[in-house]
Amino acid sequence: MTSPSDRKHAVFPSTDPSAPLVPDEGTLQTRARTALAVERTFLAAERTLMAWLRTSLSMISFGFTLAKFFEYVANQNGAPIVGRFGGTWSPREVGTAMVVIGTVALLAAVVQHARRVGALRREGLLPQWNLAFWVAIAVAALGAFALVSIVLD
Repeated sequence: MTSPSDRKHAVFPSTDPSAPLVPDEGTLQTRARTALAVERTFLAAERTLMAWLRTSLSMISFGFTLAKFFEYVANQNGAPIVGRFGGTWSPREVGTAMVVIGTVALLAAVVQHARRVGALRREGLLPQWNLAFWVAIAVAALGAFALVSIVLD
């Protein structure tokens, strides 16, 4: 049977007071696993942001196309488009709503991603360039320009 003094400790002091503390093998492995877990969590957050980016880009582009297409059809006919039940379609409002929803969702995803990356940096994530973040910012700006184009047209 081993006594507590026989066991290896994560960090053990030397008999020499000037000697540095030396971590044992288990501590080094634990640190490596923790660093890899933080990196995997960062990559998962990036994948989530890219999924929101794809969804938002689809909504922005579809809303813009829908607004412009129905505007074109209404201008060709010279009359508003009337639906099956007698209601008139307002392409500007439908398209604007989709562009607004896509842009707001993307901005919310960017804020959420920035908060998660900040929390991971406090856990030891090394600073790195985040391509998905900057592409999402560019697409959000594109959504804002599309919204301005629909509203001012």
